[in-house]
Amino acid sequence: MFRCPFCGFEARQLSMSQEITQADIEAAAANDISKGHLVERVKRYNWAIEEAVTDPVRKHEKHGKWPEIAEANGIPKATYYARYKNGWDHERAATEKVDKKKTPYSKRSVAT
Repeated sequence: MFRCPFCGFEARQLSMSQEITQADIEAAAANDISKGHLVERVKRYNWAIEEAVTDPVRKHEKHGKWPEIAEANGIPKATYYARYKNGWDHERAATEKVDKKKTPYSKRSVAT
């Protein structure tokens, strides 16, 4: 990883060899990283092979039926997801009514 001493910007450094070996594929598989994911990381995103083989794949959290419960309660899915992302638990995000008074001013119709 490269870090600029002036501004703090961080960037991955490219490895000199971008050839993926069978040993790399096997090491990635041992870390639950598919061959396709490994190739994409190295070829498309220019990751170093060592990092592409070892950095775990992020798992997306399952929301189950909560988005549908939110819609049944009159809460848009986008609102549910935003609430959850902001730290609300599933139940609260899907059941607490939307406070119309807190709607941002820019979204209200304004007579000009």
